[in-house]
Amino acid sequence: MSYQFSPHELPDQSLPNAKPQLMMQAKRQAALTGLGQKALSGANLTELFHEATALVVQTLPVVHSQIWQVLSDGITIQPVASTGDVANSDQPMNSQNQFRFCWNTDQPVIIRTNSLAAPACEAVNFPQEANSIRVLIPGQTKALGLLCAHTIVPYEFTTEDIHFLQVVTHVLATAIERKRSEALLQTQTRILESIAAGMNLQQVFNSLCLLLEQQSPGVLCSILLLDRAAGQLRAGAAPSLSQEVAEALDGLVIGEGNGSCGTAAHRGEAVFVTNVATDPVWHSCRNFALSHNIHACWSLPFFSQTGEVLGTFALSHCVPCEPTDHHLEMMRTAAHLASIAVEGQRAAEQLKQQALFDSLTGLPNRLLFIEQLQQRLQHHQQNKHDHFSVLFLDVDQFKLINDGLGHNVGDQLLVEIARRLRQCLGSQETFARLGGDEFAILLHNSEGITQAQQLAHRLKLALATPLQLKDHEVFASVSIGISHSSNNYEHAEELLRDADTAMYRAKALGRERYVIFDQTMHTQTVTRLQFEIDLRRAVEELSTQGSSQFQLHYQPIVSLSTHQIIGFEALLRWAHPSRGLISPLDFIPIAEETGLIVPIGHWVLQQACQQLRQWQDQFQLHDELMMSVNVSSCQFLQPNFVSQIEAVLTATQLAASSLKLEITESVLMEAATAVMTQLEQLQTLNIRLSLDDFGTGYSSLSYLYHLPVHTLKIDRSFVQKLNQGQAKIVQTIIALTQSLEMNAIAEGIETAEQLRQLQEFGCEYGQGYFFSPPVPSETAEALLHQRKLSLQAAAPQPSIPHFQIA
Repeated sequence: MSYQFSPHELPDQSLPNAKPQLMMQAKRQAALTGLGQKALSGANLTELFHEATALVVQTLPVVHSQIWQVLSDGITIQPVASTGDVANSDQPMNSQNQFRFCWNTDQPVIIRTNSLAAPACEAVNFPQEANSIRVLIPGQTKALGLLCAHTIVPYEFTTEDIHFLQVVTHVLATAIERKRSEALLQTQTRILESIAAGMNLQQVFNSLCLLLEQQSPGVLCSILLLDRAAGQLRAGAAPSLSQEVAEALDGLVIGEGNGSCGTAAHRGEAVFVTNVATDPVWHSCRNFALSHNIHACWSLPFFSQTGEVLGTFALSHCVPCEPTDHHLEMMRTAAHLASIAVEGQRAAEQLKQQALFDSLTGLPNRLLFIEQLQQRLQHHQQNKHDHFSVLFLDVDQFKLINDGLGHNVGDQLLVEIARRLRQCLGSQETFARLGGDEFAILLHNSEGITQAQQLAHRLKLALATPLQLKDHEVFASVSIGISHSSNNYEHAEELLRDADTAMYRAKALGRERYVIFDQTMHTQTVTRLQFEIDLRRAVEELSTQGSSQFQLHYQPIVSLSTHQIIGFEALLRWAHPSRGLISPLDFIPIAEETGLIVPIGHWVLQQACQQLRQWQDQFQLHDELMMSVNVSSCQFLQPNFVSQIEAVLTATQLAASSLKLEITESVLMEAATAVMTQLEQLQTLNIRLSLDDFGTGYSSLSYLYHLPVHTLKIDRSFVQKLNQGQAKIVQTIIALTQSLEMNAIAEGIETAEQLRQLQEFGCEYGQGYFFSPPVPSETAEALLHQRKLSLQAAAPQPSIPHFQIA
């Protein structure tokens, strides 16, 4: 066999006349136009290749045409289309075949066969008297493939023939490049969609590798992730590598000479090894790579937005080879997508951490606790004998620490409490911070309530020693409520609700203890909730309706020396539409908790001042009759409290000196600066102040010397026990008022003997059932008609709790 290779050695073979030549040119131009339109329409490459080979046979005086495409390694070609039989095996472009010769020139190559016994071309079966031409399919830097055409008789290919074939190859090159770009864009879109959909990182990486391997046959993709703490690369994805190679990559040490990926991660830059057998980058693992047929490996690190190396993307081949522009574009795209996937997962994990975990203590938050509690409850519902408990914890007097020492110390306290309590728990228990100073524990295995009780005791002991918080040593305790799955719950929130209810019962019993929930607590809670709803409706009626469920009763304040009425104390009553008259002891605490006491107290002030003004005008007692109104700490600390009083006095035209506000000692102790400001403004208005229940609270005498208090009210508990050792205390209080130029009012006078003793001690004023119980305005008006009470007619009556807004 002999071949004659002539790059572009073609004689000018002009046709005898121009008409057939013009017809041929028109035919070829139409064929090229059709092929170009098919390429632009986005046709499948395989279809386009077959269309091109058929077009060559139809347009040129040839009987057979082939297209070979270059594989990823750049040195192996693969038949992809033919008008005849094509060999199934790929062909290496070694130095002994005509393919290598074609690759070494940019010009078309004509092959002439001189021997009839010689085959015309490898892998093609046709008559032996033939010529053939081969034209490269050009790429940006390297050829993409080869177009071959064969004749069965000697034929000299013309310049027009070669030009036609070159245009065909350029159309094919454009289509190949376009398809590659489209495939990369589609890969990018699919991977970004997978990331956005929250697909597992392993699945995203596997999908990315497989998609890229489809676009570049012969290449194997792998992704490794950086483990900075261990100084290693961990397996991310290598779907087409052998299991042995994938396992070897997992844990690859980062450093110079540890393969393309280990070195790239170390340097923070691309490492392209075209021959593993000779490159020093692979000296530490060369034998392993070669034994597993890895002869070329190109690695590109990918980074976070802050420039931190996140991992590497690599392409490897079974033969030594260099990367093409297409490979580089693939790697850049893959690295970009890998960095997006990793940072997306980090962001998702961070969002999950923020959504499900407490940022201060690192504990699960309410949302995650409820989720796990619901799962545990569902398991219990399927297996009724598998019980569990919920413990609800609240830090005792946390507000006092938070306000007194600052929020930073309060946060430190919560962190330290969480740390200590966590040490009491096993790995199976779920410990969560629900918010603020509230924690919860899910005790998974709790057949009876005993295990929960034992845990509560351990938690209490864990906080027995003081907590050291920077410059402060703090004692802390928790109140604990316990609910148990044996109560046949349907929803997780019900367990938490009942444990919370039991915790509040523990608070009410004195803190630093635990209480087990029982059904009566829930009943009481529901009753209280309905009570609060009814109270809110009653408050709403104060402004929306002319009538009110609230009423004022008035208890006379009497001069103990003359028995004359010198004023009244306004006391609130609630006439519930269905429950009847409700004791203030039942609803005032709720009003205090909910803040409803503020609008209620304002209404009381308006009604009492209006009533007093009416009586003053009616009985001509403008300077002799006063009204005492109880004021809660919530009201007193309102920034507009004084201006509200001014507005009421102006509206009722009542003299400020006729109004006396009764406050408790706790008001004076709550916020010194705010209190002093309010007191000074009240003193400027000439409004008098009465200190209620004196002696039962803080009993600090220092503030009496500095604050404008005019009256001390001696608590009924002292008056009731005058004959049981309390006489000295009462006598001391009265003497104190005299020395401070104040006056004293004794509450709860019920007997003549109590009256006599108080008179002996020099007490000026008093009130109680001995004179009159709290009465409606009509009855109080009748008392004013006689003004001087007849003591003989006032028989002692059973003690009924009276209301004080305090």
